[in-house]
Amino acid sequence: MAVQAVIFDYKTLLMRPGTPQAQAARGMLEWLRDRGLRWCVFTTDPFSENYRQDFGQLGYPEPDLLVDLGHIASGKRRGSPDWVDTVTAAFELERRELLYVGCNVMDWRTAINSGVLYLHACWAGPMPSGTTSLTADSPQEIPKFTETFLTGPPSWSHRLDQDHWSLRSLLPASATLPSTSPARWFALQDVFTYDKTIKINNDDARDVLMLFVLANAYLEGLIPANPYICVYPGSKKGKVSAQLKDYLDKAAKLFHGYYRDDLLVRMVDAPDTSIERARARRQGGTADVSIATQATTVHLGPKYRGKLKGKTVVVFDDFTTHGMSLEWARLLLAAAGVGRIVMLTVGKYGTGHTRYELKDGKVLDPYVLNALTADDFSSVNCRPIVDQAAEGRLSTLISISLGTTGH
Repeated sequence: MAVQAVIFDYKTLLMRPGTPQAQAARGMLEWLRDRGLRWCVFTTDPFSENYRQDFGQLGYPEPDLLVDLGHIASGKRRGSPDWVDTVTAAFELERRELLYVGCNVMDWRTAINSGVLYLHACWAGPMPSGTTSLTADSPQEIPKFTETFLTGPPSWSHRLDQDHWSLRSLLPASATLPSTSPARWFALQDVFTYDKTIKINNDDARDVLMLFVLANAYLEGLIPANPYICVYPGSKKGKVSAQLKDYLDKAAKLFHGYYRDDLLVRMVDAPDTSIERARARRQGGTADVSIATQATTVHLGPKYRGKLKGKTVVVFDDFTTHGMSLEWARLLLAAAGVGRIVMLTVGKYGTGHTRYELKDGKVLDPYVLNALTADDFSSVNCRPIVDQAAEGRLSTLISISLGTTGH
């Protein structure tokens, strides 16, 4: 699924005829029309004859839909999802097939209360106080953003769905991708393991990769409005990945979710599984890695007791191998009554995933540490769907944004 229509607040399109910005806006709208994307205009009052004349002088194509307060059956003002649902009904689309471009706090609220991806049009006004969103400095950035992140179907190197949970990984852990600096190519480990500063154009590669993860999850409908979003904690007590935390706090606000760095809590230091696996490879032995290591060191924050039933929780991690960390998160969240669990990673080592369950008779209180052992779990080897072309597709998209060619 890809974005099929764009909503604009009318003020993002009202410009002085003949200016470079007006020409850029006309080019943006013509680009949408050429790509078969429809566009809609939101106004509180009915679209006046003066507005129509202004749009005509600017050379804009005719909008596919005009929506004002009179079209909202509930009579609710901007901020209500009813505005977005008027568009989905008229276009016969789902919310995840929309992009919203606005310029004020009510636009932002309308989008995030609907779970619709939102861009703030900085050319039409400054970012409102207290809001967090992606931004576009000029109209020509809308086609670039849409082309890069939203016009293709969701692309994952690994995907797995079972019962009420989903696992998605953007790329194989060995992936290399184009970059601007310090070199022409970078590896995922450079960003998430070695914490190197890698630039794609003027953007941090970490942010670009996370945006691909989020955009793919959005297009697939995995991130509804108002989810809880968290990061699986690092191996040290009280630590989460700083590389993921900084970006996900913004991402949670973008989707009107709630980033909670205390939802999954590491209460006791645990061995770093990546280091342990590397040691075992060097020594030709077996890594001392067990789900019991996670089970006896991580639990849910006690303050969430009774607050998670029926919720959607999105768990991020940088890499996954067999899935022990994510599986323990899943078991904790399932025991707390979470309705939908979405596990997202940037990289995936190997092709398998091991699903764990507690054996009969074992009871789990997800809010306290326990004394479970590896023998208390049963396991089943699962095979995610592997798309070997995912790395190439992403490399091509980044190369296009850089104005270069791929591998």
